[in-house]
Amino acid sequence: MLTAVYRGSIVLVLLFAYFTHNVRASIGPTNTATVSGSVSDSTGKPVANADVALRGTKSATTRTDARGFFVFIGMPFGAYQISAAAVGLGTATRALTVDGDMNIAIQYEPASQNGLKVIAQVSSMANARFNVTPASVTQVSPRANAFDGKTSWRAILEQIPGISEAGAQGGTNVMAVLPDGPLVPMQISIDGSLPYETATLLDDMPLIGNGASATSALQPGKGTNLADYPLNGFDSADVVRGPGANAPSIVDSIGGSFVLHGPSVVNQNSYDLSLSTDPYGGIVANAFAAVRWKKLSMEFTYGVNDSPGPFSHNGVVASGPFGSLPSTINGLAFSGTSPSLIYAPGYSATSNTYYGYTTSLLTASALMPGTAWSEHGGSAALNYAFSPSLSIGIFYAGQSMDMASEPLANYTNTFVPPAAYTGSIPAGQSIDPSTSFLSPLSTPRASSLVEEKITAQLGRGVLRLAALQNRIFSSYGFSSPATATVQLFGGGCIASSPGGTSGCAPGYAPIVFNGANATVTYPFTFSYKNFDGSDNRDTLLSYATPLGENMHAGASFVTSYYNIPTQIFEKFSFSPNPTILNCGLTEDSETTNEVRVFIGGSPTPKTSLDLSMYFVNAHYHVPNPVGYSSATGTSPNGWLDPQYSYSAPRLGFVWRPTAAVALRAAAGGGFAEAPLNDLVGSSSATPNCGVSFCTESVKNVNLQPERSFSFDVGTDIRLRQDTVLSFDLYRSNLYGQLYSSTSLTGTFGGLPVCTTQYGNLGLSRFEGVLLDLRHDTPRGLYWSLSGGLTRGYLVSVPAGFYNLAGVTCTPATPANCQNTTVIPNINFNGTFAAAIPYAQGLGRFGYRWSPSKYVDLVGTYYGNNNSYGQPAFVELDGHVGYPLSKRSSLLVTFRNITGLYDGVVQTWSPGNFYGVPTVSGPPWGLDKEEYGPRTILLTTNFSL
Repeated sequence: MLTAVYRGSIVLVLLFAYFTHNVRASIGPTNTATVSGSVSDSTGKPVANADVALRGTKSATTRTDARGFFVFIGMPFGAYQISAAAVGLGTATRALTVDGDMNIAIQYEPASQNGLKVIAQVSSMANARFNVTPASVTQVSPRANAFDGKTSWRAILEQIPGISEAGAQGGTNVMAVLPDGPLVPMQISIDGSLPYETATLLDDMPLIGNGASATSALQPGKGTNLADYPLNGFDSADVVRGPGANAPSIVDSIGGSFVLHGPSVVNQNSYDLSLSTDPYGGIVANAFAAVRWKKLSMEFTYGVNDSPGPFSHNGVVASGPFGSLPSTINGLAFSGTSPSLIYAPGYSATSNTYYGYTTSLLTASALMPGTAWSEHGGSAALNYAFSPSLSIGIFYAGQSMDMASEPLANYTNTFVPPAAYTGSIPAGQSIDPSTSFLSPLSTPRASSLVEEKITAQLGRGVLRLAALQNRIFSSYGFSSPATATVQLFGGGCIASSPGGTSGCAPGYAPIVFNGANATVTYPFTFSYKNFDGSDNRDTLLSYATPLGENMHAGASFVTSYYNIPTQIFEKFSFSPNPTILNCGLTEDSETTNEVRVFIGGSPTPKTSLDLSMYFVNAHYHVPNPVGYSSATGTSPNGWLDPQYSYSAPRLGFVWRPTAAVALRAAAGGGFAEAPLNDLVGSSSATPNCGVSFCTESVKNVNLQPERSFSFDVGTDIRLRQDTVLSFDLYRSNLYGQLYSSTSLTGTFGGLPVCTTQYGNLGLSRFEGVLLDLRHDTPRGLYWSLSGGLTRGYLVSVPAGFYNLAGVTCTPATPANCQNTTVIPNINFNGTFAAAIPYAQGLGRFGYRWSPSKYVDLVGTYYGNNNSYGQPAFVELDGHVGYPLSKRSSLLVTFRNITGLYDGVVQTWSPGNFYGVPTVSGPPWGLDKEEYGPRTILLTTNFSL
């Protein structure tokens, strides 16, 4: 129904705009930008008093100052010609498309060439970019990174201080076990915010997906996993920190927003091809084509990543389900010391610490079908201009991946040698991470993102209408092997006649292995399959119009719908007694409607001001938890439809005392919805019991959304024409942050029951400082240094927060207390799904002879509490670029030069679950992840 409404809206507006397209004013958004830059002679010396003109949608002229700088403020988006004229040097012009704030370096050629060249346009924004927006903005180019051979969003975003991967990680994530694999998750965390508190948008519309864990079907709305989208499909993206006044949305934007941009209009044909190796010896290829034919503009990208993976089809241990010993070895019945379940040091029922196994028999080198994957992804964009005042466009981005077999979480098997064992494995030896818990099945995953949009000029203003359909599909599972060929260490008792010696039962005799190959079978098999999908549909309607020459105003409406309509099928087979569980269909959904009214512009030549007011309504459709059946996804007591409303302003201000200095400030509110299954989700009539305790989840239908008020102050200073200093200081107060409260509430079947319920905290706070210094030149030495310090902590808790069952908590009666590890004014640690990186940094130093001929060294500092769960470390990469011809070049990447944490498979990594701000450590033990293999990658680029 919603899809039909969206399609119908587009058709109506298209017809209306088509019959009114005789308006001849040039089309384009009325958003304005600042175009700044510098002029220098052929030696790099600044040119003062050069006349610079910008002519197009709006015309303006200025002169460079004593240091060669110039600036134009409040230029509407559109096509322009920029020209520079200097005494004795001549005049020349270049075409320019303004679709955002730009910094342009203009340098004269030597006199013999008698011309002007523009060294950098859009690309300069990612290097020595000069930010003149109210918010702190860092720009990245996903497509450029893909064409440089990178395969992971995480690798490019975590190099930005204050940004980290958030959400379930490591071994608990079927997609994250192989570092540098194609679907390593990236649920972005900006300035410490959690995944569901960080918005990911495309053209002002939110992309909402499942959380990135092996149980993502049970984590609807807990953050958007960027790994579901192709890197090569997006030419540019902005990391917008804090409360930017021009933010398209304040929903799920506590720390900021990650804004993806679709392709722009093509002005001339171009073609590019990139061929690379991947970290495991596979092939990565990306192709790009931009074509302009009359009024039709087209862009296409396609990429493939085929890899054998790190094991080359022969390297993963296949242990039995839950560490069980083989039932036969080489066809003979086997009996040995059964593995005993042990708990890690510090285990308690409330902390849920991870576990391992102790066994007298270790297995290694089982043959598996392999870990090869094949990923295909790309995009297509078409834009047709009916007239200067009417255009329509469609944009598609998607990818599919199939992984033949992937190792899951790796448990530690500790070796306890049997009697008479004199082999090479000492007592207490652990094989980790080569011991795999189970053998995964095929893991297909696919995404499909389609955007349709219309832009029409009505009067002096611009009307935009867009519809977005964003779908994610995944299927995964795992099974224990029935039979495997392995190496064995240790021993036990094997069927023999007469047997009955050395502690073995009658009919069994002792046997000891020290690496011998053997064929084993296991006493029972276990399998699990799951298929899930998510459906996110948005629509956008906006209108903006100029107010005089320097101001603009407008309004926008965005509605976003999200649910999980796909059947979730789970099958558990325990041979010889199979059990099947079908979870049925789920109809949980959430809808957000947001209205934004804004006004802004440049009231004076040296200032810009933006003011926006946001009105939000969030609507959930969820089953009543009373009587809810997780097996059927239904409730006999019907459905609940809670709604929440919120409104907040955002204000931004920029002052340009000189062309080389920008002082900026922004402040305003934010709003974050509770993920669906935090509000209400699967429940059962009885607790879920394990070996030593039971758990149950009590849903809170009165859970409130989070609200925030944030500010950011900063400055950009151009020290020289090619050197820019940026500084930002921010703080965000978060009211009602979500918290998972766990307490012992009784017993069931003689076991203690741990009850979990999500609730709201009082006041939490994120704050930090960012510093960035960049020196970028077309030739010669270039370098950059950036760093950030981030802090997150709880300020206050609600009244009665520590009281259990309404009884006042006192130290003398700890049995009446809960949540006692939650202490205000203590920094959040790894218990949050977003590990807040207390310190991050990046340093780059290199020399460039030409754009494709350079060498550099990049060091990335991951401070304490980093998303890898490792102690603070520095990772080094090196790059060498060399032109092979006028249209081809070679890039050599030396990755992880120091070899730190270069394992090719993650160790047992419980992941970070949502979210307990305590001082006692993570709820599932330490979360350790490998950074990825030390390797040399080769990338060849061809262009036409």
